[in-house]
Amino acid sequence: LLDAFSFHSFHFHHFSCSLMHVCEGGIGVFIARTGLEVTADISFSFSLNGWRDFLENFHLLVLVFGFEAVLRLISYWTKDESGKSRYPLLSPIYFILITPIFYIGLWMSSGNGEDAKYFFPPLTDCSDAECDGGTSSLWGDSVWEIFHIVDLSTVSWTAVIKSIPTMVALVMFSLIHVPINIPAFAVSTDVDVDMNVELMAHGYSNGIVGMFGGVQNYMAYTQSMIYFKSGGSGKASSLAVALLTTVLFFIGPSIAVYMPRCMAGTLLLHCGTDLFLEGVYDSYGKYDYLEYAGIWAIVSVMTCAGMEAALIAGAISALLTYAIQSVAYPKPIRGSMTAATLRSSEWNRSRLAYEILDNDITGRIRVRVVQFQGHLFFGNVSLFSDGVKELIRNSPSDKSPHVIIIDFTLVLGIDSSAAQAILKLRDSLTNQFGIKLSIFVAGKADGFPCEVNLSEELNSSSMPSHKQLLTAKNGTHVSDRLLTRLTGSHVCDDLDQALIYAEDSLIAMVNPKLLYDNIKRSFLGTGNGQIRSIEEEKIYAIDLLHRKCSGEDRQLIEQFLSYFSREIYAKGDILWKQGAPSDSAKLLISGDLMSSLENEAGTTEAISLGSVIGESGLVENHNRNSTVHVLANGTVLYSLSRQSWEEMKQKDPKVAHLLYAIVVRYLTLRVQHVSNRIFETRCLPI
Repeated sequence: LLDAFSFHSFHFHHFSCSLMHVCEGGIGVFIARTGLEVTADISFSFSLNGWRDFLENFHLLVLVFGFEAVLRLISYWTKDESGKSRYPLLSPIYFILITPIFYIGLWMSSGNGEDAKYFFPPLTDCSDAECDGGTSSLWGDSVWEIFHIVDLSTVSWTAVIKSIPTMVALVMFSLIHVPINIPAFAVSTDVDVDMNVELMAHGYSNGIVGMFGGVQNYMAYTQSMIYFKSGGSGKASSLAVALLTTVLFFIGPSIAVYMPRCMAGTLLLHCGTDLFLEGVYDSYGKYDYLEYAGIWAIVSVMTCAGMEAALIAGAISALLTYAIQSVAYPKPIRGSMTAATLRSSEWNRSRLAYEILDNDITGRIRVRVVQFQGHLFFGNVSLFSDGVKELIRNSPSDKSPHVIIIDFTLVLGIDSSAAQAILKLRDSLTNQFGIKLSIFVAGKADGFPCEVNLSEELNSSSMPSHKQLLTAKNGTHVSDRLLTRLTGSHVCDDLDQALIYAEDSLIAMVNPKLLYDNIKRSFLGTGNGQIRSIEEEKIYAIDLLHRKCSGEDRQLIEQFLSYFSREIYAKGDILWKQGAPSDSAKLLISGDLMSSLENEAGTTEAISLGSVIGESGLVENHNRNSTVHVLANGTVLYSLSRQSWEEMKQKDPKVAHLLYAIVVRYLTLRVQHVSNRIFETRCLPI
């Protein structure tokens, strides 16, 4: 029914990931407590008498604590470099060896295990003839009586009424254990699951078992984790476990009396401790303070007051988190658009590169930009995850995106559930929709507003260094390396960086050598690791100017460059200050420059190689708009002074129009820059 009414989607997305860890931690405490109670043969209570009764049976608990401590030490000593166990079957084999080790110790001490309550009592009090040693009673009529004898006169209706809250809690848990246990198990094992299939499987199995009078079954998280950590996988091993469990259903009670309590206690204590550590201790730092406080609160309630109170506390915690995090923005997706009209600050590309980017088949039309906003949390996971998939699914087949940019600039917070959903969304974009490159924009240099290190998790590709590419042995190797680095997923600080990366990827998909040549020219411009003559430098400068004046005669550009003079600056120099008279325009040949605005909150802009700066002030004769700092020693610029500019206008007006063309080009690019584009509110703040 949950599947038929599409409740599988609701359950999975509307239960916080922290609630899954609550279940792990709370159940872990419950299992560990049960292990101690089974060992001490007494029910524990948080009272003076409860602690006193436990201490009276402490001789039984010492064995459990000892076996558990030894197992923890062995597990620690046998870990590999990554922190994982070298021997997956270590724990199961250890638990099996506890029984013979106990019997050897009991034989050596000549003690009586039954008198000291080291063993479980027999399940029946029948005579030896009837029970035949306690084994044949399992096959007698008494084992089947529960299925065909109901005597209403012996029913205590008072007990039935008092058990109603427990029954309600069990019914509620039976409804939610699949949408909670299976996603929690999927998170722990790092696998993707189809909740539709899981709900159908549980529904059919419970229906068939119910028709034969059996009890409800479900995926037990604890046993499943033991099975997984022991290296279990595949249908064959799963069927073997099921058959063995069926056999133990019949013979288990008869052999249980020969099993020492310490074996069962150690097994339960170990599993419970592992679940608690994974659910509570290991989750520290993965959740915000609100979620982590909720984990501790619910685990404490579950430990002290039981499952019923924990379910109520969990519901209150989930609703409180939902209300707090959804108050800012009800819609997580603010808008989306293609990048057909967007322009990055990479203005020094070649004419062929611009032809690729402006093409209706290979260009920016193949980039989809999606902007998120507000709080992303378990309550709106399905909205933004399914929303992005729907946008891609509805794209025309001839314009389906190769690159998707997801902008988190306006996102205020991301909880752990949303973080997991974003990672799954990245995988779906690649595997399900064939997206070649997914770019995630954090919106700030210190990463995403999330306790999880999403920047590290999402960053599966990085641009190779210029030196790595230039030292490659052949062009094919360079192309392969470029394509590899420009696919997968990548994290950028702002939308401009993301668009530059997307443009590089589009160019590399069509002509990787073109992008490589551009990198090579930029590398030559830095002057790092290569000695360049003045003539080579002038050829490089002419090439840079030719990119800004495409279509112009190269001889005209050479004549334009003849009016420039070569200048060298050291780190820490200031080219000019904001408000100073504009007496020159400069072409950056090599080195690093930074432009900053005075009287503003640290507004800076890096100046890329090949840029012409100061051209607008020189042409319009107004003061400098910013201060320009030199960031590297040996920075080389070609400078056009005002005197040379005036001379050029008088003697070579045809040459002078090149500077006018550069001014118009830069103004056009700034107007088309991504920071000035539109979603719905006339601007995109970045």
